[in-house]
Amino acid sequence: MNSNQAAKEIRRAIKKGDIEKVAELIEFNPERLNMMTPFGTWLHVAASRGELAIVKKLIELGANVNVLGGVYGGGALNEAASAGHIDIVRYLLSCGADMDVRDPERNPLFGAVSNGHAAIAELLIESGIDTNVTYSGESMREVDALTFAKEQGQKEIVKLLESQGPLSTGVTTTNHNDQDRHAEILNHMTKHFGPVENTISETVLGSRVSVTIHIIPPSMNKGFVTLVTTGMSDEPMGYSDEERTCKYAELLFKLPSSWTVEKDNMQDQNHYWPFGWLRKVAHIPHLYDGWLEEGVILPNGEPPQPFASNTKLSCVVLTRPQESGLSNVHTRHENIKMYTLVPIYEEERNLALRKGYEYLLERMSEKGISDVLDIHRINVGDE
Repeated sequence: MNSNQAAKEIRRAIKKGDIEKVAELIEFNPERLNMMTPFGTWLHVAASRGELAIVKKLIELGANVNVLGGVYGGGALNEAASAGHIDIVRYLLSCGADMDVRDPERNPLFGAVSNGHAAIAELLIESGIDTNVTYSGESMREVDALTFAKEQGQKEIVKLLESQGPLSTGVTTTNHNDQDRHAEILNHMTKHFGPVENTISETVLGSRVSVTIHIIPPSMNKGFVTLVTTGMSDEPMGYSDEERTCKYAELLFKLPSSWTVEKDNMQDQNHYWPFGWLRKVAHIPHLYDGWLEEGVILPNGEPPQPFASNTKLSCVVLTRPQESGLSNVHTRHENIKMYTLVPIYEEERNLALRKGYEYLLERMSEKGISDVLDIHRINVGDE
C-alpha cells in the first residue's frame, strides 16, 4: 500500500471512528503517525471530527500534541476548540497542549468564539489562556477576545469575558507563567509515562498554592498508574532559605494498574488515601514554610497509623525517580525537582533512622520491591 492509499484508508477509518483500523495502519508504519495532510496530522483530523478515543490512541502511539497544521495552521487543540469538542479540548490540555495565541487563526479561544462554543471558551479561560492579547492586520486592528466576541455577536461569551478580573476570594489563582510551567512539567512527564487521562483539582486552599493531581493510565511499557502533581512548584519551598540550590518541587506516586481511580470510589479511604497524601505532602512546604528533599520520611501520625484498613503501610518516604532523566525538569523559569512518594512500614522507617535512607532502599531493592504501591508487600524492617 503506497502512502496515498494509506492516507485515504486512515482518513476513512477516522471518519468511521474505527480505532482498531487506525491503530493497525499506523503501527505497521510509524512514519504515518505524524504524516502531514492538507487537513493537518491525523491528530488534527481526529480532533476536528470529535473522535476522542482515536485522539487518545494517536497520542499513546507518540503523536506530537503541539505540531502545527490543518486548516488554521495551529495545533490539534485549535481544531477541537473550533469544532466544539470540549472533551477533546480538555484531554489535549491535560496532555500539555499549547494554547497558542501568536496569531488569531491559531488562537483556540478565537476559534471557540467564532463558532459560539461558550463552554469551551470558559474552559480555556479557566486554563489560563491569555484573553488580553490583541491582533492587528488587514482584517482587524487592536482586536482582543472580548472585542472579537462582540463583533461576532456572541453575547454569552461576551458576558463571560467581561466577568473576568482579579479574584478577591483569597484563593490562589494560576497566572500565565504558572500555566506555562505546568504545561512544561506535563510535557516532560508524558514523554516518560504517557498522556494524562484525567485530573483532580482543588478549589479551597490552606496554603500558598493550588495543587492539581494528573492521572496517567498504564501504557504498553508502563504497567502502572502514575499520579503527578502540578502547582506545588508555583511557590518556592522554604523561601527564606537562600542557601538551597533547588527551591521548587513536584511529586509522583505510582499505583498498580488494578487500582480504582474513578471519582465514584474516591469516598472510600481504601482507594483515596494515595491521592490525599500526595496532595498533603505537596502542601507541607507552603503551610509550614518547610523543606522537602530526598530521604525525608513523613509518618501518618505518631506513632504512625496505617493509611487505610486494607494495609499496614503507615509512612511515606521521598525518593528520586527510578526513571533516567526524570529527577529534574528544566523549565523556562525554574529547575524543578521531581520526587516519588513511596509508602513504607513503621518498622522500615525505624530501620532508615538507624542505618540511613539509602540502606532501606538497598534492602527493598534486594527483595524486589519497586516504587509502585503494593499494599500487601513484605516488610523489610521486620527482618
